Amino acid sequence: MTIKEIAAALGLSPSSVSKALNNASDVSNATRERVNNYAKSVGFSLHRSNDSKRICVLFENMDSHSNSQVGYPVLTGFQHAANAYHYEVVIEHCSDKNPPNLKKLCSDNNFAGLMILGTKINSAIIKELESTSIPVMLMDSYIKNPKVSCISSDNINPVASIVEHLVELGHRKIGFLGGDRESIVTRERFSGYLIGLIDADIDFNSEYVRYGSYTEECGLNAAEYFASLGVSAVVCASDLIAIGLINGLRKRGLGVPDDISVSGFDNLDVARYFTPSLTTVKQDFISLGENAFTLLRQAIKGNKTKRVTIYTEPIFRDSTARVKDKK
Repeated sequence: MTIKEIAAALGLSPSSVSKALNNASDVSNATRERVNNYAKSVGFSLHRSNDSKRICVLFENMDSHSNSQVGYPVLTGFQHAANAYHYEVVIEHCSDKNPPNLKKLCSDNNFAGLMILGTKINSAIIKELESTSIPVMLMDSYIKNPKVSCISSDNINPVASIVEHLVELGHRKIGFLGGDRESIVTRERFSGYLIGLIDADIDFNSEYVRYGSYTEECGLNAAEYFASLGVSAVVCASDLIAIGLINGLRKRGLGVPDDISVSGFDNLDVARYFTPSLTTVKQDFISLGENAFTLLRQAIKGNKTKRVTIYTEPIFRDSTARVKDKK
């Protein structure tokens, strides 16, 4: 039972119910008594947050196909781990244009903590998390707040390994196609690309770098640009971007990997079955979710928050091949 459900049952607004439960002065005695009697009858107590076993998983911007492809497998792992400890997981959605007040969200619904996915660096939620006192697990981002734990996959080392793999195949003109430029994930994967170039003693060329979004459309739109550059390989920040790029290159008469090698990141199911099968980086989404719950549960119990990185590994498939000499 939540404050919203109590409000609906009594025909009141959630704010009136919250005020009554908090003994606020601007609510009538009759309403206060009615709300508290009903809350008692259904076993609801606002002031049991330390014992609450309710957690909110908040998806921001999960209406996009790319976010849902990653977010929901993570939720599966999170839910599985939560079930083992008899926690109730409530799913909420919001956009960066209309973010909720996190403190009010938790207070109104007796949430002991939050797991947040899909947020961007410049999101209002990120700004609120800088000073929040609510135990929070943040995925794929980082906040310097002792109440906020952070979890992500290793986005740097496997991308450097992909570049190393391409160099071993004879590639020197290697491009990078990222998603949202304001995403920490994009920045970390770009860092891996730079490290790979540095390790191979290849000069960085800013013309070989382009950003967009974590969608197939991003790859499609970038195909003409990379085709005109004369690069022999492109490292993409996600599988969906890579698939879009490959399809866009095909429309322009270029084959992958015959003309240009392409790699992705995520190892979505489609990566194995796409033609050509996609060289990519495997994320363990279930492990991300399970570890996220464990860390959040520890934070709720008063333990120190942590920043954890989950192991990832490159998978080399048919979309990358030895560079061909152009005569």
